[in-house]
Amino acid sequence: MTAEITPAAVVLLTLLAALLLHDYTSNERNRRHLWVQAFVFFVGGALIVYPEIARRLARFVGIGRGVDFVLYPLVIWLVRESLSSRRRRHEDEERMTELVRALAMERARRLGPDPEGTLPGSSPPAR
Repeated sequence: MTAEITPAAVVLLTLLAALLLHDYTSNERNRRHLWVQAFVFFVGGALIVYPEIARRLARFVGIGRGVDFVLYPLVIWLVRESLSSRRRRHEDEERMTELVRALAMERARRLGPDPEGTLPGSSPPAR
């Protein structure tokens, strides 16, 4: 098995290295996650340089092409991440609404009634 260093392989490997460097410099807190990411990038890099590995694995599991062997799980993972992100965003929006509501209630309690009618939606007292 020989390495296939094509211009596309060089670009993809450079992209993997740049992404890993970016995450290393910007993610100081979660080093374990970075090690997992580095391992996944290493495996991805090996599949880029040695595509015959993916071809053999694909044939072994009954998939026609090596790229399909990589793409099928990737698409499933991306759909999962999309749904998970959407759910988290919805939960964050609900929490933000509750927080703003609680802050408004606290401010209203602290300020008391609005005798001059200066707050929006309030009217001055009848005379």
